[in-house]
Amino acid sequence: MPMLRRAFASALLAFTAGMSGACQAPEQGGSVEIYPTAPVLPANLLRMYVYFPRPMAREGILDHIALRDANGEEIDGVFLSNRFDLWSPDYRRLTLLLDPGRVKTGLAAHAAMGRALEEGAQYAFSVAGTAPDAQGCPLGAGVAHAFTAGPADIEPPSPESWALTIPSAGSRAPLNVDLGDTHDHLSMAYRIRVQTADGAPVAGRIALGAAERAWIFTPSDPWIRAEYRLVVDERLEDLAGNRPGGMFDRPVGSASAAWLQSRSWMPKSP
Repeated sequence: MPMLRRAFASALLAFTAGMSGACQAPEQGGSVEIYPTAPVLPANLLRMYVYFPRPMAREGILDHIALRDANGEEIDGVFLSNRFDLWSPDYRRLTLLLDPGRVKTGLAAHAAMGRALEEGAQYAFSVAGTAPDAQGCPLGAGVAHAFTAGPADIEPPSPESWALTIPSAGSRAPLNVDLGDTHDHLSMAYRIRVQTADGAPVAGRIALGAAERAWIFTPSDPWIRAEYRLVVDERLEDLAGNRPGGMFDRPVGSASAAWLQSRSWMPKSP
């Protein structure tokens, strides 16, 4: 979808305070959100995210989360588990790591079990309505995301190949950046910025395109007829954990390739 969805956008703007009192009625309208949203995900997918409508219980969430195959059978040993899981400070965003030992080639877990996702196979990732919130109340409404595992992503992000749709000077039309492939949505939100030619940040609003393939920036003030820079942080990641100039699944000590950290552009004449 063309804009950041409600729960994710709220999480970017502010943390939510804890809740108290009696159990609430189940949230309606698909308020639990799962990322990535693409219908095809790489076989070497590294992370999934769940956004909840209210703060959740700190421990035991994996008991209410499952990855199932096309026959509905739950697949064991998919997600890396630790005592308190990977929660945002407000306990509304959960980060799930597919066991890196199985994702990365050359490690014992990969050799013994292989990757959890098999290219061409269909899966469903689900969060049950039994998941307890911070007050011990069940979430009430579950959600699932069905997807197909595509080929492993073995190409790092390539900012020099991104397609820019340039807005006109004097307007507040968005700068649309087509990344060519689905990227990690949090990386897209925090690792790409617009600056002036002298390095000053340009204020504005960020949105993500369908399947997290596009980064869309709408300025707070109209563009002027001057040079701007699209700046990319070296920590930007795609869905497989690859970063510009290097791959997640690469031999230890291998050199990183040179890559373009910023691209200059100028709004079109009105």
